[in-house]
Amino acid sequence: MSDIEIIFICTYIIIILIVFLVWNYFHNKKLYEETTYFQNTNIPYSQIRHDLGHNGEYLIYKVLKNLEQEGAKFLFNLYIPTYNNKTTEIDVVMITSRGIFVFESKNYSGWIFGTESQKRWTQSLHIGYGDTQKEHFYNPIMQNEYHIKYLNKLLGTQYKYHSIIVFSNDCEFKKIIRNPNSNSYLIYRCELYKTVQNIMAFQTITLSSEDILNIYNKLYKYSQVDEITKLQHINSLKHK
Repeated sequence: MSDIEIIFICTYIIIILIVFLVWNYFHNKKLYEETTYFQNTNIPYSQIRHDLGHNGEYLIYKVLKNLEQEGAKFLFNLYIPTYNNKTTEIDVVMITSRGIFVFESKNYSGWIFGTESQKRWTQSLHIGYGDTQKEHFYNPIMQNEYHIKYLNKLLGTQYKYHSIIVFSNDCEFKKIIRNPNSNSYLIYRCELYKTVQNIMAFQTITLSSEDILNIYNKLYKYSQVDEITKLQHINSLKHK
């Protein structure tokens, strides 16, 4: 085989690969833009692929989206009022016949340390040559309990709330000490679907399709807030 033939074959393969990658990108973009997540958030596909926070929320929805066929409704990035004109941001809410699921997404890697009673948890990342980098973050169990507290105030106590904290499969829990009587679920993303199915299987409470729609309609506006509200929320976190 001559050098010219080899160059031609290599060029042909590269062109085919580029065409496939471009087609795959726009195919996945089209599928993404048909989802409830995009329709609710308007976050572009390019951003969802590179923003860890939004990517974690989307992956929660992606795991559970088949439940929409059973009447479940999803909302994302809800800015729920608390006190003194402040808000608390909820990553994902899923409203089902078996209650309201409130998800806190932690799309982290590395080792995770913490106890249920500690206000701050620690993420430990290996950065090479035996060194580690430590980052502290607010206890996600307390964080989601806070979310549910103000959902309760907004919607009422007649509903059953399920608190689920979802960590990335790329992290590892280390020395996580849980309260055996806790009402929260602390899981990896790979455990999400099974966890939700188990919760739903053992719940006797039933919300009608009308109940689900009423809750959705009441919460929807809190997922569509303006940029000023978002900025005020971010600024309030800086002063904590």
